[in-house]
Amino acid sequence: MKKKSKYLILLFMFILIVFILLFLNTDENEANEPVVNGNIIHVKNFDLDAKSTNLKTMTQGSIFVESEKQHIDHIKIVAHIEIDPADWGGVAFYIPDQWSVSSITSSYPEHQSKLKPAEFVSTWMNSSDDSSWRTMIEIGRKRNYIANGGGTGTIVIELSPDKKGETPSNSLKIGIEVGSEDKAGKRVMGTDSVEVHVF
Repeated sequence: MKKKSKYLILLFMFILIVFILLFLNTDENEANEPVVNGNIIHVKNFDLDAKSTNLKTMTQGSIFVESEKQHIDHIKIVAHIEIDPADWGGVAFYIPDQWSVSSITSSYPEHQSKLKPAEFVSTWMNSSDDSSWRTMIEIGRKRNYIANGGGTGTIVIELSPDKKGETPSNSLKIGIEVGSEDKAGKRVMGTDSVEVHVF
């Protein structure tokens, strides 16, 4: 009888060890699994070119909206850009009120090792209370109206709401514009534009 109970205890311990090893192995596999789109709740695509001009300037990409605890707490704009060598207007993104730009990463202009991408991106803040735009991010735009030779690249813009844990009250719109034109002596930047309604 004692022998039998001894075997039962050993069998029980063996089964317990097997279960623990299986559990640990499952956890390890899950920990190594990459998380795809984590807290992303919405993706909005955009595509814009300077069709009103002869310039081959364009941008296309996606806007990723991330939410945690039912509050939108992060937005990422990922865009491929291409600027015509003759275009001094480049590409611009308009960020609305209640949102702050937390970081900008740019590779424009790619394949030009002597040039620094950070020198081709500028950020402007709007102090007017009347405007719905707070921040403007320009890529490859030259305010002296002299084209900088164009090129291609990718830009990543990350946004955060001003107040954490609160979803901004207004529906979010990102403004995008491309191109430039000299028409009858009048210089225009942003010849083609679109408002992307994110949510």
